[in-house]
Amino acid sequence: MTSQFSLTVFTPTYNRAHTLPRLYKSLLEQAGREKFEWLIIDDCSQDNTSELVNEWITAKRLNIHYIKLDKNGGKPRAINIAVEKACSPYLFIVDSDDFLVSGIIPRLISELDKIAHDDTISGVGVMRQYPDGKCFAKPMFRDYIDATNLQRPYYGLDADCNEAYKISVLRQFPFKVWEGEIFTPEATELNAMAAAGYKIRWLATPGVISEYQEDGLTKGSWNLQKKNPMGYAMLFNSNLLYAADLRQRIYATIQFTAQCLLGKHPEYLRKSNAKFLTLITLPAGILVYARRLWQYRRMR
Repeated sequence: MTSQFSLTVFTPTYNRAHTLPRLYKSLLEQAGREKFEWLIIDDCSQDNTSELVNEWITAKRLNIHYIKLDKNGGKPRAINIAVEKACSPYLFIVDSDDFLVSGIIPRLISELDKIAHDDTISGVGVMRQYPDGKCFAKPMFRDYIDATNLQRPYYGLDADCNEAYKISVLRQFPFKVWEGEIFTPEATELNAMAAAGYKIRWLATPGVISEYQEDGLTKGSWNLQKKNPMGYAMLFNSNLLYAADLRQRIYATIQFTAQCLLGKHPEYLRKSNAKFLTLITLPAGILVYARRLWQYRRMR
């Protein structure tokens, strides 16, 4: 894809016509609007999102690329599509219930230019904050730090942040989503990037303002596990590669087993990253599976 722009702001959305105007307004307030595009992938919304976005396209105040999918497929599938459709070298993922801090896009483009030819760095990250100005993370550094996704806790970054990734790197780590599911935690691929040696340049700078919705992914994590057991099986299996101690590995193994059984894919247990540990903790995994079935029935 031709690099027509310096940056693609990518927003996956589903029934967010009531929050998208805040993000649109914050994008209008960014300097150098001709240098970035706003790629919106509408995951088969049932509200008036398409009418709203088409009004903005007609206004021609932003470079907007709008794609409406004919079937709800979830955020990971939307990311895979965005990687192929973006008209720039970088993808800055901003959710539909977020909006941007003034001036962050020019700052991001400037910082991305600095790491463009560094093959060890996959992108640039910025801090996320609440509307009251309080930062999600508590960065233990000044200006910036180069660190992998797995090293985040050592630098006070063990909270949600936002990153602009090199699309050339994202293409190496496409998201796997199982048939009948719509979600795989992003950490599965971000940790794989880290294991491959890719670092992110984290800026101690607020860039995105977040106000989680009641029906959003973050607040609905328990329901997400119920509906996407194999996506979470992949996450727990991924964690087995990076768990710091035996206790964490045992927990991840038990959860991995339970999720595979919940997803009706017991054959995936053969792909465990800790086969012996998976075998000896199998009874515990079956018990957690049975307990989870009981819990899910109570949720109905």
